[in-house]
Amino acid sequence: MSRRRRVLVVGGGVAGLVAARALSARCDVVVVEREPTAGGKLATGELRGRPLDLGPDSFLTRSGAGERLCRELGLGDELVAPATSGASVLARGRVRPLPPGLVLGVPIDLLALLRSGVIGPSAAVRAAADLVMPASPRSGDPTIADVVGRRLGRSVLETLVDPLLGGINAGDSRRLSFAATAPTLAAAVAGRRSLVAALRSRPRGAGSHPERGFGAPDGGSGSDGGSGSATGSSGSRPAFLGLGGGIASLAEHLVDDCVRRGVVVRTSTSADTLERGGEPLVPWRLRCGEEVLPADGVVLAVPASSAASLLAELDPTLAGECGAIPYADVVTVALAWPDAAIPRVVLEGAGSGILVPRPSGRLVTAITRTSAKWPRAANPGETVLRVSAGRDGDLRPSGLDDDALVAAVRAELLAILGLTAEPLATVVRRWPTSLPQYVSGHLDRVRRIEERAAGLGTVAFAGAAYGGIGIPACIESGERAAASVEVLLGK
Repeated sequence: MSRRRRVLVVGGGVAGLVAARALSARCDVVVVEREPTAGGKLATGELRGRPLDLGPDSFLTRSGAGERLCRELGLGDELVAPATSGASVLARGRVRPLPPGLVLGVPIDLLALLRSGVIGPSAAVRAAADLVMPASPRSGDPTIADVVGRRLGRSVLETLVDPLLGGINAGDSRRLSFAATAPTLAAAVAGRRSLVAALRSRPRGAGSHPERGFGAPDGGSGSDGGSGSATGSSGSRPAFLGLGGGIASLAEHLVDDCVRRGVVVRTSTSADTLERGGEPLVPWRLRCGEEVLPADGVVLAVPASSAASLLAELDPTLAGECGAIPYADVVTVALAWPDAAIPRVVLEGAGSGILVPRPSGRLVTAITRTSAKWPRAANPGETVLRVSAGRDGDLRPSGLDDDALVAAVRAELLAILGLTAEPLATVVRRWPTSLPQYVSGHLDRVRRIEERAAGLGTVAFAGAAYGGIGIPACIESGERAAASVEVLLGK
């Protein structure tokens, strides 16, 4: 009888836990997580005794991976759609509802765009020129700004597309790869002259919903499956789902299920170096401080920068490729007030939140009306807002301590919403190096990483750095990594 192989999974976020769960049927699996608890960014805290998601608060349903996993873990009855949809944007001096007919910020209803007032009349005419302009040359790996800005103009780019796609990724559309950041959008317009015409003619129900990031409240409205409405194109199936007790329930149930399957989950354990085992029966050794863990296979489900450190001695070239993937720091600040303190006239029609475009120069990138979106997050008679700050190229939030950060956020809430009252309570959560930036050239870099990793043997990569941010993408990434290691172990 052949022995069971031992696989080490480095990183206890959703990708790593899913990989461990998938491997557990045929392998002995140990998860190594440096934090005191597993789950990564799936974190639910508390504000005035109510559950509050501090990282992502929901997941996209289009791929089915998130909902499937929740149901497999017995969380089907906990699945809940956001109570409100749509969003607003800070545009032309005030908060304005986003127009209907957006696909990741790209307007396909140009009359609705003009009527919305989010951009001026001349900018709306410039956007309409996309329908008649000759084809724009695209070479290499164009950025979002290269594609959208050239076709629809700077106002649409800066007011709609960058706040949505940039907010999801905490990125800068001038640096983000169009193909890597918005693959479904890129596929829909491939070979087409006009962005607007291409998206108008896409099959109904094929809308490109954004994955929920830290700084993106629901991003649109309309039955066309636009950019983040609460329901899909048919209006019958939610585009996003959360969990009644908070998103951390997914991590908790995933850990419990792994343990039931025999997985050993070791928290507060830092992995330092991955090296060759030097013995036929011990292909790999993972150094964790003074301890050395042997393994037949390894899944690296940590941020790319951490993977680079682990691989620095084993394969400097591969480590360099991983280390070249940039990250953005993100902070969330949640604040609670009595309902009476909130200027109703300002928040009417704001939907689930307000996007704050980069050209405003503000610290805040988005304001989520958490108590409207998830009523469980607030006590009766209270309003909770969750503010996102930090994005690629903006290090200001990282340079402020919690008190100074809250003060800066309150000053911007005063300027944006006219909100003057002292909050009842606040919660700050920092997420350093939390969101990988899919800058131009990212897909080629990922291909090089995969090719180089294949030369190592039984090593696989998983997580948001490589194949998509968001919970469903990380689930699928963990499953792919597990399958790859199993195949390699079987050779």
